[in-house]
Amino acid sequence: MKASKQTAVKAALGLALASALPAFAQSSVTMSGVVDAGLLSMSNYSKGVGYLPTKAHEGSDVRAKDGGLGSSHFGFKGTEDLGGGLRANFDVRGNLNVFNGTTGGPNSSTTNSFFNQMATVGLSGDFGDVKLGRQFSPVAWAMMHTDVRGMRYFGSTLTALVGMNAASSSWIGNNSNSAYGTIYNDNTVRYTTPTWANLTFDFAYSFGEGGGKANSQQSVTALYTANGLKLSALYYNGYGNNYGTAVALYTAANKGDAAAGQRAAQAAGFSPTANTNRLYQVGALYNWGTYTVGGQYFMARNPDHVYMPGGSDSLDMWNIGVGWKPVPKINLTAAYYQTNDNRNAGHKSTQFVVGGEYLLSKRTWLYLQGAAVTNKGDNMALSPMYATPVAAGKNVHAFMAGVRHNF
Repeated sequence: MKASKQTAVKAALGLALASALPAFAQSSVTMSGVVDAGLLSMSNYSKGVGYLPTKAHEGSDVRAKDGGLGSSHFGFKGTEDLGGGLRANFDVRGNLNVFNGTTGGPNSSTTNSFFNQMATVGLSGDFGDVKLGRQFSPVAWAMMHTDVRGMRYFGSTLTALVGMNAASSSWIGNNSNSAYGTIYNDNTVRYTTPTWANLTFDFAYSFGEGGGKANSQQSVTALYTANGLKLSALYYNGYGNNYGTAVALYTAANKGDAAAGQRAAQAAGFSPTANTNRLYQVGALYNWGTYTVGGQYFMARNPDHVYMPGGSDSLDMWNIGVGWKPVPKINLTAAYYQTNDNRNAGHKSTQFVVGGEYLLSKRTWLYLQGAAVTNKGDNMALSPMYATPVAAGKNVHAFMAGVRHNF
């Protein structure tokens, strides 16, 4: 009898475990990331503070550089099936510098976050997808969708956007809350619709920490994909984006007197509720067979016209590019980007970029890319390399070779 009881207990436990297995199988957590590093040769490096335009520069140099195509990063994401088509999701990702081992990066408030790229939780289902937390701005999705260079860290619509922010003279680069648009948003609720007639919409609202509209940001993005054609459209609006930088700059000008710096910034019109950040974008990309062609147009505006001396409250950027894959393992791209300053006549930046990538496998790429940049004007400091400021008003030549591995 004793043996039979043990057998019955084991059988019951086995049945219980078997019935629980499907529930466990409906949940998953995965770790993934990218390691991307190479050597960068550039003819002009800024000796100033961050992205603030300055003529102080260093000559040509070759440097180890993390992130040639995109940032090295790692993170975790997971999903749980809640039944009825409803899922709970989370995603946390942070930068990783291959050459010095540091992690994370700046957030919107000038401090560093370990998971600086993404820290979200949300729900998805037939209604679409809702995410809460720090996340990629819809600006980034619009840029990637129709840029032939795919928003790479070297010579792309991303570096052109950074150049527009440098031209504002109101962004140091020590925070992700830039002057025009932004790639990351803190305190954000984002809703992505289901795809209808090949069209997907993103709506995002970022809450400021000052209450009401202070430091808040709003955006709407529309992305279309069908039969090799991609279209993108973006509206982005923000309040108080330049306030912290303006206070810091006026404080420095007043020999470190923070109170005087704040008074000077406010007297110039800067505040947490000043409408200083607006960005519009339209783009198109078409792929047929081994060929791709695309172009984009951006309008960066400062509706309240509150900007630092020498900066700009109105800039336009456009680009056009082509791509060719002669064989599946090789990807070749070339693109031209131009930024015009509407406030300061004759001030403009251009960059011409070529790049080639060879896929050793689905996860490992070798790449070689080069760029020629012109900067005309004391506030024009477009760099072909993300997170590598250059001196204003000087031309730049750059080359980078590296390897990228996804895991």
